[in-house]
Amino acid sequence: MDKFDYITATIEEEKVRVEKIIKYLKENNLLEELPEYQERYNNILKYLAAKERYFKVLESIKLDSDKLEELNKTKDEYEVDNILLEDTLLSKFNEDTFGKYRNILYEDIKNLDISVQNILYLLIEKQSNYNELVIKRNKLKEMMDKKKYPNTYDTLISQDILIEKQESILNEIFVLENNIRIEKDKLSSIENSVMTDSILKLLYEFWIINSYDVNKVDKSKLFVSNRSFTNYKNTVEENVKSLPINDKDDIDSLKLPGMDEESPIDIDGKNYLA
Repeated sequence: MDKFDYITATIEEEKVRVEKIIKYLKENNLLEELPEYQERYNNILKYLAAKERYFKVLESIKLDSDKLEELNKTKDEYEVDNILLEDTLLSKFNEDTFGKYRNILYEDIKNLDISVQNILYLLIEKQSNYNELVIKRNKLKEMMDKKKYPNTYDTLISQDILIEKQESILNEIFVLENNIRIEKDKLSSIENSVMTDSILKLLYEFWIINSYDVNKVDKSKLFVSNRSFTNYKNTVEENVKSLPINDKDDIDSLKLPGMDEESPIDIDGKNYLA
């Protein structure tokens, strides 16, 4: 074991260290200090379990968000296609009426027979939104005489399958959006589960959060990697490796943690395993 292993840069490393201390205390019947380390160990386990759940939910949100993005792109493409479907209907109506209303002005439609008025108003006012489009098409089906306007009616019916595909996509979008809302609530619940004094002080100790005051804790930082502390540990180890041989010998003579795995080492009045 390296002599600086007691500088645990991550909570995962601290878990291993505390496990060894607990094992040593139990083996040597030093039970007086055991509750302190056992409580620390339990808080570490609770935090790491929450962290694992947090990132699983986060990954689930990412997967659902990626799917949602693709579905929304498809939805947008369908909305463009809807305009083309609308153009086709109007074109077929002009075929059925031999172009009689092809160039009619919108304000002149009111002067036509009421049955033609209603059809033309619907055909000219094009819809791209799915729900509005469905309402419009249902109205057209009710008022369209399939004998009088066969091409328009047949086209209206044949397009239904394309419209139904959109409904399926919109349903998927609804489910995914709902799932993401639920998953985000789960994230909030997991964050709250580690907002206890003992765990917050542990996170503060490892430079994960800037304060253990509940009112000042940035919840978005609760499960981030404590890179600053990790870099600090690595810097210490590299500095020791770069020392001249004689200086390393001097450090060895200090009997720092890690030099003797069989002996407990007293640091600030507490026993640590080497």
